[in-house]
Amino acid sequence: MPAFRPLAAADLPRAAALSALAGWNQTAADWALFLREGEVRALDDGDPAALAATAAILPYGAEVAWIAMVLVRPDRRRQGLATALMRWAVAALAGVPCVGLDATPAGREVYRRLGFRDAWGFRRWALPAALPREPGVALRPLREADWPALLALDAAAFGAPRAALLRDFAARLPQAAWVAPDAADAPRGFILGREGLRAPQLGPLLAPDAATARALLAAALAALPPAAPGAPRALADLRDAAAGIAAWCAAHGATAQRPFTRMVLGRTTPPGDPAPLIALAGPEFG
Repeated sequence: MPAFRPLAAADLPRAAALSALAGWNQTAADWALFLREGEVRALDDGDPAALAATAAILPYGAEVAWIAMVLVRPDRRRQGLATALMRWAVAALAGVPCVGLDATPAGREVYRRLGFRDAWGFRRWALPAALPREPGVALRPLREADWPALLALDAAAFGAPRAALLRDFAARLPQAAWVAPDAADAPRGFILGREGLRAPQLGPLLAPDAATARALLAAALAALPPAAPGAPRALADLRDAAAGIAAWCAAHGATAQRPFTRMVLGRTTPPGDPAPLIALAGPEFG
């Protein structure tokens, strides 16, 4: 068995280098969030540029936990490292009623052999420079007083509380934090975002209807800085069930990238009601 050890703060640059080698979008701030709120195991073979392999677990209350960042450096692949790390993660979360992860097509079969079951699919989209504003939908920036209602909306859709995660996103990219208020000025929908290595990531996005979803996505996108040459202005992971929003984005220049499958262990379906969930927080966070 390889000598996996807990990730430390001093490892963050080489952890971020590993995810960059894999073509992923995480920053050191994403890795730091796992250190604060969860646990990471790593294989350090002495390479000064990047760690050899990692896996992370992130609990959301007592009922749900997430597995993410199962990464192996290209020169160390096909040595059983990912499987060994997955077995560590599953064992560490024994007793949690629902363990979730978001799988790439390559990883899906590996996870199925470990007992994970398909729940639903989504796809990453590279968003264009702008999306048209939606007339007739009132929006405003997120306020501190919005947090109780926003967190309740998210917990109902995701199935578990994740206040630390969402507050971290809002602090890192505040210009992307918008709400659609109801008649009492409480959020009935919202969008958050965070910075990324290759482009900002927009999500989660929760909305009660398609018009509100379009309005929130367009407002958050417009608030971001211009993209670097050749890069998308932002990325968004849109659920397959939100096909109308994806088609609208595509009609205005968005391009589809890789697909993912949400998978669960311990339950036949994830908790919560994902119907209002349009864009996810990201595969590493659920």
